[in-house]
Amino acid sequence: MKKALHGATVLLTLLGGGEAVAVEWMNNSVGFRYGQQFTNPNNPNDFSKRIYSFTHASGYQYGSNFLHLDVFLSDSRDPRKGTDHGGSEVYAVYRHQLYASRVFDRPVGTGLIKDYALTLGFDANRNNNLASAKKRAVVLGPTLKFNTVGVLDLSLMYYKENNHSGIPGAKDPNHTFDDTYMLNLTWMRPFEIGNHGAKFQGFINHVGDKGHDYNSRDTAAETLMRTALMVAVRPGKSVKPNLYLGVGYEYWHNKFGVDGGRGSRTSTPTVNMEVTF
Repeated sequence: MKKALHGATVLLTLLGGGEAVAVEWMNNSVGFRYGQQFTNPNNPNDFSKRIYSFTHASGYQYGSNFLHLDVFLSDSRDPRKGTDHGGSEVYAVYRHQLYASRVFDRPVGTGLIKDYALTLGFDANRNNNLASAKKRAVVLGPTLKFNTVGVLDLSLMYYKENNHSGIPGAKDPNHTFDDTYMLNLTWMRPFEIGNHGAKFQGFINHVGDKGHDYNSRDTAAETLMRTALMVAVRPGKSVKPNLYLGVGYEYWHNKFGVDGGRGSRTSTPTVNMEVTF
């Protein structure tokens, strides 16, 4: 398995280099969202977060690349470890898709399915609160690309995570979890309100249980949903640059695989802003 993961890393590097010299399309955005009812396991308090983000999506001869970076800034109810000041976190997601129609140079989709893809990528984070997480996860698996306006992808992927716990007393603070699966649904539905562009976008991740945690307790399957309804300020179709304003919602059940208890469930509305270019 280690050899397979190393091979996936090498392939990502090679494909990323190829994409840089033959970009067919590209979308970039910077964003901001804010909510007041975030939670963390082992924290009895709800807290607010300011979240700054950068998103890049592009296509090339054989597929596409997606990179998303979030910077989370919490209030003092989610403090930096050892202080009474708000903590911070950086979280990166990268996904590469190889399209069957591009690789085999012929149409493969029919009716409901536009194309088939192989998705591979990674998640990585670092934060400085009590948990002091240092997540590294890889994903790999097939994707159905549905024949619809915008994007509607359904993926079933192998998922492997290594993480760190800075909580005092953890038996295995640098822990490799068991192999499991991730079921992902991603969507972006464009439409218009009057002569202004609009979009409904988001994702749902469902990750199976990952075996034991840092203290040999069973983990639970977790579900994370983030979604937003956004409307462009500048009129016109596909105008760039443009400012989008809207509202969003985040729901997280059994957060980090923690099986119930205070802080393991997040349900918070957000206000969102995004500049596309």
